[in-house]
Amino acid sequence: MRESRKRALVFSWAGAGLVLAILAALNAVGHFLYLRADFSAGGIYSVSRGTKRILGGLKDNLVIKVYYSPGLPSPYGLNEQFLRALLAEFKKAGRGKVKLSFLDPDDNENAKKEALTAGVSPVRLNVMARDKFEIKEALMGMALLYKGKTETIPLLQNTAEFEYDIARRIKKLSAANRKTIGLTTGHGEKSAQDETLQPVFAAMGDLMDIETVDLFKPVPANVEALWMLGPAKAFKPAELERVKAWVGAGKSLGLLLDRRYVDLKRFFSVKADLGLEVLLKDWGVDMRDGFVVDARCERIQLQQQTGGFIMMNLLDYAFIPVASDFDTRHPATRGLDAVSLPFVHPIAFRGEGKPLRYTPLVRSSASSWYVTNDMVSPYERLGDLDKAEKGPFSLAGIIEGDFYKVTPSTYAATDAAAPGTSAPGRVVLVGTSRIIHPGLSIKPVNVAMLLNLIEWTLQDESLLSIRSKGLTYRPFRELSAAAKFAVKNAMIFSLPLALVGAGLAVYRRQQKRRRALPSVYGP
Repeated sequence: MRESRKRALVFSWAGAGLVLAILAALNAVGHFLYLRADFSAGGIYSVSRGTKRILGGLKDNLVIKVYYSPGLPSPYGLNEQFLRALLAEFKKAGRGKVKLSFLDPDDNENAKKEALTAGVSPVRLNVMARDKFEIKEALMGMALLYKGKTETIPLLQNTAEFEYDIARRIKKLSAANRKTIGLTTGHGEKSAQDETLQPVFAAMGDLMDIETVDLFKPVPANVEALWMLGPAKAFKPAELERVKAWVGAGKSLGLLLDRRYVDLKRFFSVKADLGLEVLLKDWGVDMRDGFVVDARCERIQLQQQTGGFIMMNLLDYAFIPVASDFDTRHPATRGLDAVSLPFVHPIAFRGEGKPLRYTPLVRSSASSWYVTNDMVSPYERLGDLDKAEKGPFSLAGIIEGDFYKVTPSTYAATDAAAPGTSAPGRVVLVGTSRIIHPGLSIKPVNVAMLLNLIEWTLQDESLLSIRSKGLTYRPFRELSAAAKFAVKNAMIFSLPLALVGAGLAVYRRQQKRRRALPSVYGP
């Protein structure tokens, strides 16, 4: 017996030692071999193909300096861990060209001065120290250096935007030539001079050069894509001829169009005549001047004065549909989750048989309708609207093909293009220009979709898969009235019934034990 115990003891110690040796070997291998698996939806914890493509194209060393104060409270401390893991992926994808360093600005005065000089913004946070809350000045920024140029991220705060913010700046540093987008002017279009749209145009300016285009003159040769962002006045025939020549020569055109003017103070709409309707019809596109209303819509907040009180009303606004049905095969909409499309018009393609084809990119839900109301009041219920036609409807799409065969023009598209040339062109069409309107309830992904479409017309797809990561929309599925009744009553009565059931189970178990015990007074 003693020998068997000794033998078992020896084997147990040997087994424990073997397990420890295996763990030590795995730890050593893991130190030199960086392996990780990402099972998250959309792969938000791994770098995208676009990031790998940008890093793979580096011609020189990229130095990334992170200035992050240690010991910060949640969520900032967790953000640092996420950032370290993400930058480890950047370093791996850089194939030796990415040099990474994390600097402690609290202990290193030189690092702090360096961060402030680079443009990193200090922030004040409430932290728990010595059993009380104190104000601490912290740094959470980054500087990127490449070929003598520097880009700074003043504050790293939103983990969903980390990869895009970093990749966008790396692309800006490493791009040999910046592409140019042309924005038409003279018809009330949205422009970089609009103060309310500065964040949108600032994001565009980081990625490309922006030039205004007068369609009475030849389009400058450096412009690679032409866009019209919500024109409000009619185009002249000569300008339309210039547009025909542009797409007929194989160029890209982007249109954000409104068929009706909307007065948000009176919630009244008036038909707009832009002159582009005839051109769209020639291309086989029918963009009607009514609106798409949708049961899946944005919720807006309105003030209402009642007597001496101001009441805040939260309303579902059917005239701002929330669309989540995207063409997942197209690079401009792949990965997008949901966009808000205020006062959007339906798009239908009637050009079968023409040398053009239409690809719908965004569609409304099955609970959508086409309405022709002049009034667009948020107080009007969806069931009270005069709904003529049920969806889903196409709200944005792409027309591709040989436009010159459909609408020839004697104009030159640019000074360098000869009249009468023909090549496959493409037109991006969105049924509203209000996707970036700051006064309406819109989603952050709206700007992402617009930038994706613009970059696609520039034939630059490196950032398309990165921009929408982390911008998720998870609406609750609508339940029927019977299902709502069942769920409500289940939540009310489930806990009391569970307690009664548990009590009965305990009572029965005690009764069973009593019957099993021998009687004190004999059999």
